[in-house]
Amino acid sequence: MVNRRLAIASMFSAASLAVYPRLYADERFYLAAHRGGVVDETHPENSIASVLAAISRNYWMIEVDVRATRDGEPILQHDATFERYFGDPRRPEAMSWAEVRQLRSTPGNRAPLHFDEMCALAEGKLRLMLDLKGTEFPKLYLQRIEDTMRRHGLLEGACTLGGGMVKEHFAGKILLSTGRKQLREEATRKKDVAHRYFLFELGSVMDSEAVSLCAAHGVMCMAAINTFRYEMAKVDHWEGAANDIRRLRALGVRHFQIDSIYDRFFV
Repeated sequence: MVNRRLAIASMFSAASLAVYPRLYADERFYLAAHRGGVVDETHPENSIASVLAAISRNYWMIEVDVRATRDGEPILQHDATFERYFGDPRRPEAMSWAEVRQLRSTPGNRAPLHFDEMCALAEGKLRLMLDLKGTEFPKLYLQRIEDTMRRHGLLEGACTLGGGMVKEHFAGKILLSTGRKQLREEATRKKDVAHRYFLFELGSVMDSEAVSLCAAHGVMCMAAINTFRYEMAKVDHWEGAANDIRRLRALGVRHFQIDSIYDRFFV
């Protein structure tokens, strides 16, 4: 069954577009598409279709969710099970890649996308934001992720969410997400924060203090504009997103990680 978040996009009518037009036609923004690219009623998240649509819409970056199969193959999959898009309650780590390849999505009728395949699609066209799902990773698994990105020219300019082993492995190789406290502490220690970190906060939380902190140290400041966060806060997500984008634009924010339904607010 198509997820509720996808159905929301199809409800966005022409009348709604009149209320929430494109906001800033005269400025440059750097947009990272949440959950693998353009996601709507015809493009499942983390799919070939979503990646190709992100390329066609000239996204700067895509955020991809990566999980390991039982035999250690990295695949794009956000949820802990395949139930939502593939109608299968099994978990990726309980299935071999050969088994996963037999699944078919609704919509799209495609198998889950292998990380290597995604990198081949993105090469020369998109930057990557990694969200590696889990807490413990074999070193060879992380090295394979790194090697695949390097082979496709995607390591430079990439960034990653999460912490623990992921940050330890990728430190100094790609930008690591951080909060204000750590950023201040690292800057106080005279660390090269501009080439190690990016500040990643919810759009509803980011404020002038955060933007000024990043500007002072040359750190990328990225705001997350995601539907489910507004729903959790019981806020109309269109109004919440529009208001946050306007406010953050006035503060000078140019980097946004967004659910693709909000790309109509940008050029």
